[in-house]
Amino acid sequence: MARIVNGGLQAPGHRVLTDAQRREAARRIAKAAKDNPLRRVRLACHGPVRDSTAVVGDWIWCDQCGDVARVVSLTE
Repeated sequence: MARIVNGGLQAPGHRVLTDAQRREAARRIAKAAKDNPLRRVRLACHGPVRDSTAVVGDWIWCDQCGDVARVVSLTE
């Protein structure tokens, strides 16, 4: 489990986190934040779709393609 300490992420016992662990912890914290139901993300294959939790780089399902597509940008 990670926690925010003085603006940075630290694990219990003050163990140093790798960059990958730091990114993953920050992403989990961001996803735990309150969702915005009107938030739109733009997929690489088509225009914007509503998704309250996706972040840039995620792969989400595209109903128009019938396949997964990468999120390239977002609009709050």
